[in-house]
Amino acid sequence: MSRGEKLTLKAFWEAVEQRLAACSAEELRAILRAMAQETLPTERQAFLNTLQPEVATAACVQEVAGQEELLADIADLADEFRAEMEGAEAWEERYGWDDYDEEDSLGPYVEFVEPLTALFDRAEAAFDYGDVALARTAYHKLFVVLAQEDDYGRGVRAEHLPNVEVGEARARYLRAVYDTEALTHRPQALFEQMHLTRSWLTKPRPMLDDVIQISPKPLPDSEQFFPEWMAFLRTQPGSDADAWLREAIRLSQGTQGLAALARAEGTQRPRAYVDWCAALEREEKHREVLAAAQEALRMLPEQIPIRAVVADYLCDAAMRLHDTEALQAGRWEAFLAQPTLARLLDVWEAAPPGLERTRQMHQAAQHVQVVLAHPPRGQALEAWEGDIERPSWPNTSVLAHAYLLAADWEAAHQLAAGEQVLGWSSRSSAQGLVVSCFLVHLSGRLPDSLPPNLTQLWQWGLQNSAGFGSWRGGDAGDTGLLSRLQLAYVECLPMASLRDDKQAEMLAWCLDVTKQRVSAIVSNQHRGSYDRAAVLLAACAETLRLQGNDREAHALLDEARQRFPRHRAFQAEVKAAVQRMERGLG
Repeated sequence: MSRGEKLTLKAFWEAVEQRLAACSAEELRAILRAMAQETLPTERQAFLNTLQPEVATAACVQEVAGQEELLADIADLADEFRAEMEGAEAWEERYGWDDYDEEDSLGPYVEFVEPLTALFDRAEAAFDYGDVALARTAYHKLFVVLAQEDDYGRGVRAEHLPNVEVGEARARYLRAVYDTEALTHRPQALFEQMHLTRSWLTKPRPMLDDVIQISPKPLPDSEQFFPEWMAFLRTQPGSDADAWLREAIRLSQGTQGLAALARAEGTQRPRAYVDWCAALEREEKHREVLAAAQEALRMLPEQIPIRAVVADYLCDAAMRLHDTEALQAGRWEAFLAQPTLARLLDVWEAAPPGLERTRQMHQAAQHVQVVLAHPPRGQALEAWEGDIERPSWPNTSVLAHAYLLAADWEAAHQLAAGEQVLGWSSRSSAQGLVVSCFLVHLSGRLPDSLPPNLTQLWQWGLQNSAGFGSWRGGDAGDTGLLSRLQLAYVECLPMASLRDDKQAEMLAWCLDVTKQRVSAIVSNQHRGSYDRAAVLLAACAETLRLQGNDREAHALLDEARQRFPRHRAFQAEVKAAVQRMERGLG
């Protein structure tokens, strides 16, 4: 188990019993002495009390006796909570605009945190002492309190109870439901209550394994329950029922059951293929993972997003098996299903350098063109994190990178030429990336040895397409993706070649776009972008000077200065950019 991963209650008690059984009496004494040595001075008496069995037994008896009033105490707290909610408007008028933090939904309900925590502890005690009927009722009533909110959206939420492990509380409640229901009604009751807890809590979907792992006792009647549970779930619609069915098959039938489900119903239940691959991977059966993923890709409809996840399992197995051909095929399948920039780079990195890599980038560009021309209807354009079935919608910058990595300069030029000279910070704009890449290529320098302004411009172009939060390079992007982009272009740009007339045409276009962009920024007084305009202008001048065109570089800068003589802030940014250029070029 990795560090920080939580041990389930069932696994914890099993481990405790195993270690106790393996220890001699003298070893147990040594353990207790070591624990005593670590005890703080203020906790020494409490530690001694725990070493007296009669004290522990008395405490247990006292706590069990206190459970008789548990439901009454919960009802009293619920009444107080509702009464407080009825006065929410008066509290809002008095404190709402001055002393209330909008990000804190507790408001006047902070006083309920401690008593609610104590009641959850007592419900847990009822469960641990075997009174599952009481625990079921108590937990239900407590979760109802957590689900309430006033007209201002305030209430006590699970996150407001730091000393309550709400996920385990939910598991205890569902285990109590299981234990108190008759076998014939158990599937329907458990299904209904698992759904209900999803409305109470924002925690992840509850699973049957949570119910199993919350108690050291075996799940009663499991051999009879599992077939009835699976039969019931097959009659229910929705993603919850599908997830619970797949889990039930995994728990009761293992990897072979998942394989049978995938082969019989995989086209209707695509996640069955994912579960099958995941189970094989946990067993470290990499060759079987490879075969299962290949089978899944043959059977699943083309280009559905979930194919990318299956392809990822294929690639992981291929890397472990050192199967280069399978790895390349898997990277390509993943890109077809999710044509993102990261997956484009996966294809680039897996392809052999040279003509084959260029061919793959041409094919990738053609695929992105098709996807951009046929957006999904009635669905979100961006893939939701964690949802492997929603489509990923590529940005225009993905197509631009595919063109550039394929050294298809003309296609990249056509893509960028029709765009606006403003809005380069958006990933839906390719113009900033293409202009900066053209200038880098025309400079004759490698990307890691550019002059300062061109370095900055090139860095901004890559950062935008990698998803950073601002054109200046925020922290919202993927730094790993940015590093991969930089490495790809270090390999790509030295291999690119253009005729002299095409280079002249490319440079003329870059200078024309630069003049238009500088004019649009400064004329419209976009003061926050003056530095961007100055860097772009100086980057062009650096490229001209590296080509031996010092006179043209001077003329470009002088024209901009003379056009906007009264824009002092812009003049200052140009001066700073030119100073950087002079220091960088010497």
